[in-house]
Amino acid sequence: MNFCPNCQAELQTQMINDLPRRVCPRCDFIYWNNPLPVAGAAVIDENGWILLARRAVEPRLGWWNLPAGFMEWGESAEEAARREVREETGLEVELTGFLSSFGAGYDDLPWRSITYVFFYARPVGGTLAGGDDADLAQFYPPDQLPPNIAFTSNQAALARWHADRAAELPAAQGDV
Repeated sequence: MNFCPNCQAELQTQMINDLPRRVCPRCDFIYWNNPLPVAGAAVIDENGWILLARRAVEPRLGWWNLPAGFMEWGESAEEAARREVREETGLEVELTGFLSSFGAGYDDLPWRSITYVFFYARPVGGTLAGGDDADLAQFYPPDQLPPNIAFTSNQAALARWHADRAAELPAAQGDV
């Protein structure tokens, strides 16, 4: 953010609460850079395979990720996760547990931060097909994931899934 939304003055960077913040020198507006919420799901089928969607848009066009996206106004994280899975993969899902949450920021966009919330889910209907911002959706066995996983949040979520599988967590194995 370069200009104040209140008075249009050029913002400056100041350290507030040990973090760089964009501040208006004219009206004292502070851009707090609260994270944008993203919700998604690790959909595990009856074989213990995980659903990934191939991105049809930038960033990371052609890379794979868990079905996820920005929450809409008034939407819970659970509602957003189910909607995003449906939009990107054609599947209806039942959430079966909480996977984890991750914060993310961008070195090239220091004024943008995101909080990812991932759930475990299982398919309960629909027809598997890429859609919305994914051109392909398919299930992968745990030991054969594609190498080009988009975003550190997805890499961390997949690492957590592997750890949960090793700990024999039922939701991570599709045993719910």
